[in-house]
Amino acid sequence: MIFLLRRLVCFLLASVAMATHAAADEDEIWSRNITPSWLDEHLAAKRATRARPAPRLSRTQVWAYGLSRSDMQAFLPTDFDRAVGAKLQPFQDYNFLVGTELVRSGSESSLVSSRATWEAFLERDWQTLGVSAGLSTAGFVDSVQNAYTQSISGSMDIPFDIPLQTWTTQLRLSPSMNLDSMNGVVGTGLLSEIIGRTRLSSRADRFTSDLNVRLGYGVAPDTRPTASARLELRIAPNL
Repeated sequence: MIFLLRRLVCFLLASVAMATHAAADEDEIWSRNITPSWLDEHLAAKRATRARPAPRLSRTQVWAYGLSRSDMQAFLPTDFDRAVGAKLQPFQDYNFLVGTELVRSGSESSLVSSRATWEAFLERDWQTLGVSAGLSTAGFVDSVQNAYTQSISGSMDIPFDIPLQTWTTQLRLSPSMNLDSMNGVVGTGLLSEIIGRTRLSSRADRFTSDLNVRLGYGVAPDTRPTASARLELRIAPNL
């Protein structure tokens, strides 16, 4: 019994001593001037500054046409339409875009209409066969005409094994189908093109220049076949 009383007395004395020491340390802390260096030494949890993510506009497209009058329009009897629009790719892993467009007619009525647009495309390459194919679809709904238009088009590139030094040639087949709900017309067509490409510049040049030559022949029901030829020169900075 005497042993237990001694242990209890020792425990009480130790508790009083610790409380007195803590009170002394607290008085010493509050008596000092709080400085930034003191905060860095005594505060265990520091505020972490989180960098705000920068806005990403790589999946947004904005365009406009016909807003300013050009010199060529002075020689034409009718005005051009004016439009402004934007498209957004909501899903990063899918090539699907939705958007809207405001169009003001160039006629005397100057009617402003809005359109809801959508677009999707898919591309695949078969390296074993050397063939690449693509499929795209686009459409819009007009608020004034209360009608919608949907188009589907595809393309298949077949390379030619022609022994040319700097030219690459290929055959492109492009079928298409267009649905116009206002007129109730479904149009189909097929365009075949022979495409030749060559690079005129070297790797050390500041600009890259590519020359493209296209020879096409298109067929469609109830219309005459059409032939086309196009020569294109592209110049871009060599980045």
